[in-house]
Amino acid sequence: MIVKKLNVVSVIALVAIVGCTPMIKLDIDTYLQNPDYYKKMDVVFTTNLEDLLERNELYQGKEIEVTAPVTSFGNWNFWTWYLILEENGKKVRAYESEYRIYPDLYALNIMHAVRSKGGEVTVRGELRRDGIELDRIAYQGLSINTNIKSYRPYYFYY
Repeated sequence: MIVKKLNVVSVIALVAIVGCTPMIKLDIDTYLQNPDYYKKMDVVFTTNLEDLLERNELYQGKEIEVTAPVTSFGNWNFWTWYLILEENGKKVRAYESEYRIYPDLYALNIMHAVRSKGGEVTVRGELRRDGIELDRIAYQGLSINTNIKSYRPYYFYY
């Protein structure tokens, strides 16, 4: 009985902590018109690669969402697994620090589907100096949280 009460209390506390901040997607220009209005909201800025690179300083340290084609992915010459978003000659690296040795199988499967079928990927994460630190990858209705890595004993992906 005590365990059930503790579980109920834990769930209520989790909902109170996580569920109180509404998430809203908007462009940076709308945000800049009245930033005080959005102070208590979890804001995700939607943008494209061109705007992201032109106004990089405005987006630094903020949660962003970008949709673009992926030209490559892997962990060559960088400290962790990444993917390169490229459109009209503009490139941005999106990476996941949790995937230092091996990427998650779901993320890898999405990248292989993109390679074979084509299309655009939507990524969400925090813009940093070295690229976008991923929180989410979405492709054709499939969306994964990149901060959660599924278990696997080993997997060779080269």
